[in-house]
Amino acid sequence: MKTKYRRILWLISSILFVTLLIKMANLPSAYGFWFPFILSFIICGIGVSIVGAILAAFLQPILKKYTFWTLFAVVSSIITIGLHIYIYSPPLKIIVPDNFVGEINLVVHPKNEKNLKINSNGTGYITESIYLSSSGNKKPNVYFKNGERVSPKRIIGYDSLFFYDRRNFNGQNALNFKIKKK
Repeated sequence: MKTKYRRILWLISSILFVTLLIKMANLPSAYGFWFPFILSFIICGIGVSIVGAILAAFLQPILKKYTFWTLFAVVSSIITIGLHIYIYSPPLKIIVPDNFVGEINLVVHPKNEKNLKINSNGTGYITESIYLSSSGNKKPNVYFKNGERVSPKRIIGYDSLFFYDRRNFNGQNALNFKIKKK
């Protein structure tokens, strides 16, 4: 019976690890899919393995009832879930005036308010946490006021590793990108 639970635990841990690799490989990158995938595999594999082994070794004298490998699977699963939560952040949903073309500046609002409805000058407002979080690196979902989605091909970022350009706009921190003509 214990073997059955261990197999299920290892299966869960493996599935969490594989889905984490896929999430990390799909983060914006200038190098396509395979380079980030291999790099994610190496970094996550080594990081989760080393930290999981160290924590399992510390826990084993305390929890003598469980084997090292069972503790390792549990600790690795917890670490992987933590990384899933850390990496997850949905892309911003931005609404621009109909047929808008030009530069968009998402300025950190002095009162920490968020307004992702862009005005005719191309300015919208974000909170400090959006500016600092990982959602500040993902390509946003951009819609016209009439509800039509702007083609992702028209949304131009700063570079392919980090989507937004971080700059100073009228004395405030801002994220910047462009919408080009059809």
